[in-house]
Amino acid sequence: MSTNKEKLNRFIAMRQRNYRASLKLEGFEVDALDETGNDEAAHKSEEALIIQLKKVYAR
Repeated sequence: MSTNKEKLNRFIAMRQRNYRASLKLEGFEVDALDETGNDEAAHKSEEALIIQLKKVYAR
């Protein structure tokens, strides 16, 4: 049986995959997300991720 921390990590990873998939469906280029260091994204707060993504997608 999974611990709560493992469940949380799986949920965060699934949420990130779903977000990337929704961006692809909307026509956004998601290769720029790889430059943000997505490996460490699971350890950042959602607010920090939004700020980082705004920098990547700033027009």
